[in-house]
Amino acid sequence: PSAEPTEPPPGATRASPKDGMPQVYVPAGEFIMGSNDPDAKQTEEGGRAYPEIPQFTYSLPGFWIDKYEVSNAQFAKCVADGVCDPPNYTRSYTREWYYGNPEFDNYPVLYVTWFTARKYCEWAGRRLPTEAEWEKAARGTDGRRYPWGNQPPTGELVNFCDINCPKTHANPNYDDGYPETAPVDAFPKGASPYGALNMSGNVWEWTSTLVRPYPYNPDDGRENMDEMSDEHVWRGGPWSNGIWWIRASIRYHSVPVYW
Repeated sequence: PSAEPTEPPPGATRASPKDGMPQVYVPAGEFIMGSNDPDAKQTEEGGRAYPEIPQFTYSLPGFWIDKYEVSNAQFAKCVADGVCDPPNYTRSYTREWYYGNPEFDNYPVLYVTWFTARKYCEWAGRRLPTEAEWEKAARGTDGRRYPWGNQPPTGELVNFCDINCPKTHANPNYDDGYPETAPVDAFPKGASPYGALNMSGNVWEWTSTLVRPYPYNPDDGRENMDEMSDEHVWRGGPWSNGIWWIRASIRYHSVPVYW
């Protein structure tokens, strides 16, 4: 038989034996991180977004990343094993019964702290992605604005605050079909270059990284997993915000006890 390749081929997938999560492979190499886009936030004033500048080139070894956000049904397995704490609420923004409701088993779990997200990953035999890994998995190597490219959002690509959204800032020019969260496997046309879904919109996603200025340097303390009091980075943007917030370079952050 031929020798096993040192790196999986492009488009390789695998499934986690613990929770059945499909994973996609992100090859080793350089990518563009950060943004010089005019819309990139330049300061921390006026919100919790963190500066995305300067744009720079960074290199990573190859890695696997989950194809989907963690679903309610997957998370419930960790709770049943006595490892994870249940979400702080069983409802969602408009749904009185969300977590534990079979109707929403394939929707993303909500109201989970950084500590619980980390615990879930360890239970599943994985770990939280670093901010750099998350961004490469979302954008590929070319510094694109969104996971699918530079094409403006449409209702077939991403879940954000559109005509269905029950917020006052809802954008009436788009229709993604969902008033809030969508299934984790929705919007396949909006997949990242490596096949990961919903890396823009739907729900915010925790990373392992402490919020620090760019350029990214994993040796400056930002990947210290023993630091529990500082703020950690969220990525991806939610269903409840507008187009500015679903860019692949956006950086949000909060204390790890926040859910």
